[in-house]
Amino acid sequence: MQLFHYTDINAVKAILENEKLWLTDVRYLNDSEEMHNGITVLIDYIKNQVKKFPDRHELFTLAAEYVESGLIGTTNYGLENRPVFICSFSQAGDLLSQWRAYGSYAIEFTSDAIPHLLSACVYDDFEKLSQASSVALSSLMAICSSMHANDGYLDSDGYEAFSDLVELVATFKHQSFSEEQEVRVIVGHDVEPQVEDGLEVKFRSRGNMLVPFVELSAPSKSIRAIHVGPMANQELAFTSLKSFVTKLNLDRFTKDNSYLHDIEVFKSSIPFRAP
Repeated sequence: MQLFHYTDINAVKAILENEKLWLTDVRYLNDSEEMHNGITVLIDYIKNQVKKFPDRHELFTLAAEYVESGLIGTTNYGLENRPVFICSFSQAGDLLSQWRAYGSYAIEFTSDAIPHLLSACVYDDFEKLSQASSVALSSLMAICSSMHANDGYLDSDGYEAFSDLVELVATFKHQSFSEEQEVRVIVGHDVEPQVEDGLEVKFRSRGNMLVPFVELSAPSKSIRAIHVGPMANQELAFTSLKSFVTKLNLDRFTKDNSYLHDIEVFKSSIPFRAP
């Protein structure tokens, strides 16, 4: 499967040169409601389970309350408290809405060559409930068991169950975004800073603020091509990028004669219309 990471030229250059993906703190993504949709769906499901099974052990209700408070906290917690970082890809190539929203370039990856877990976003409300029913209840029971065995506190199994819920929430998006056909790399949800080292968080500037991000490897062999989107002077942009990529391919072959992977450069077929 081919995946497209829509971005700007600075990110293209950095990813190609450093072979690193940037995963952004969810609070700084383009969608201001990021994760809110998934949290709402999951909390509604959990509350329904509590009402449906009122005779379960009292820790079941406490576990549900813990999950609810923890999930709501994910929209506001800081870098020191288990933030979630995401890198987004689209299964749709040359999509006008993506060019407009994220930048004039798209890096085309081969999914099988990306050395990280990929999670497809879910847009359909029925599918969200289906996935919630298969993941949320088992996680809730695991958290309940963890609390029962540890006087109301969570052990590693309990934390793992909660992280499964956060990961699930991070894949739920409002159906109005379905055109994007998004696939994500998600990290941070499974890091418990109290018992293990956290992620190495870095910062980049965007406008008047600093945006937290983390890096993961993105081997050049996972990149098939770079696409130049509709823009003014597209031909010049294509020519300069083609020269840059050709030099990069040659430099890597010079350092390692077994390196035979060439990254291609293409132009979008969508005509540019000035605003």
